[in-house]
Formats: sequence, structure tokens, C-alpha cells
Amino acid sequence: MVIARLNPFLPRQVETRPSHLGKVLLFCEGQTEVIYFEYFAEIIQKNRNKYAHLDIESIPANGNAQQVLNFAESFLLDKVNMQKYSLYEKHLVFDCDAPREIEKVLRDMLASTNDYTLSLTNLLFETWLLMHFEQVEPEYSNSKRVIGERLSYALGREYTKADSGLIRQIIGNGDTLRNAIRHAHVLEERYSQKELVYETDIRQMNPFTTVHLLMERILLEMSSSE
Repeated sequence: MVIARLNPFLPRQVETRPSHLGKVLLFCEGQTEVIYFEYFAEIIQKNRNKYAHLDIESIPANGNAQQVLNFAESFLLDKVNMQKYSLYEKHLVFDCDAPREIEKVLRDMLASTNDYTLSLTNLLFETWLLMHFEQVEPEYSNSKRVIGERLSYALGREYTKADSGLIRQIIGNGDTLRNAIRHAHVLEERYSQKELVYETDIRQMNPFTTVHLLMERILLEMSSSE
């Protein structure tokens, strides 16, 4: 399988997490998210001489936000798994459309002793995918129907979940990913000015994502290894 070479350069417009990215374990809500992150994991594996310090592993939890948390907690209770992934950053990748008590789930995630990073998207992961093509806005990008329609329009064909070909088209050579990161920062700043934080105000933050924080770090690490 041929992978288009990803141009990892990203102008550093905002301060990112100070720690270097290394090994990352992602518990993903569904297969679409797994396919998205496997794109980068495969690039890293094929260029192991340059990216020896990087490792991205995705595991599907196949459920909503609560089920992602339950799966991760159970997975890491296993001594073999905990030992294997003890040095990995642990991310929960999920949508905020379910369950209804999403704020409680967020609190439980953040309270876990497993020190999760929440790579969330509101309303759904396709919101993050749409950001690769346009600046999403609360006025028109806050429903599943509209997000699906806009994504299909941008792709020039109907969007379907868990389609590796569509994911590769969305990411391309990395230019659209840099667009998505910039678009996410615009939303981040907008909500910050309103003093909204996802831990307590997620229902008022649609569209919104934190996936860009991880992707920004991945690109920066790849850039520094060139």
C-alpha cells in the first residue's frame, strides 16, 4: 500500500504541550478514528529510521464516550497490558453526542488514575474531518446531517464511515491537516474568550475538538526528525 509522503512542517503559531511526543496509545470510539490515526502510524513504521522515538497504536473500543472509558479502564487493569503500555501517553478519542450525561463522563475520565488525555470532538469525529476543508461554525456545523452533507460536498462523493480511501483523501499530503489545526485553534480561542471550558460547558461548545493538540504535536515531532 503506497502512502503519500506527509509534509510535516507546521508553522508554530501557538504554544503546544512542552513535552516531546513519544509513544501514544489511543482508545478510539470507532473504526473511523482508528483508520485516521493508523495513517500516521504507518508512515512512522515505514520510516522507522527517522521516527524511531515515535509510536502510535490505536485500539477500537466500539462504543460511545462512556464505553470508551470503560474499555480503557478494563484494558489497563490487565497486568500484561499495563506493563506493555506503562510508558505510553494514553488518549481517549471519542465524540460528545452520547451518552446524555456526557459531563459526568468527562469528569470520570479526568479523575482516572490512568492520566488520560481527552482527544474529543463535539459533535462527532466527522466534525474534525470537516475542519480539514473549512472553518466550521456553530451557526451551521452543529448537526450530524449538515456535517455529513458538507463533508460529502468537500470530497466530491458521498462520505461513509470507516473508509480508508476517504481518510487518505482527506489527509492527502498534510496540507488539509494543517488547515484543520488552524481551524481548531480559531474555535479554541473563540470559546476561551467566552470563558467556556469543555469540562463543564461542552454542550455550549459545538463544534469543538481537542484532536488538533495531538496532531500538532505529531507534525512537530515529525518535522524535528527530518
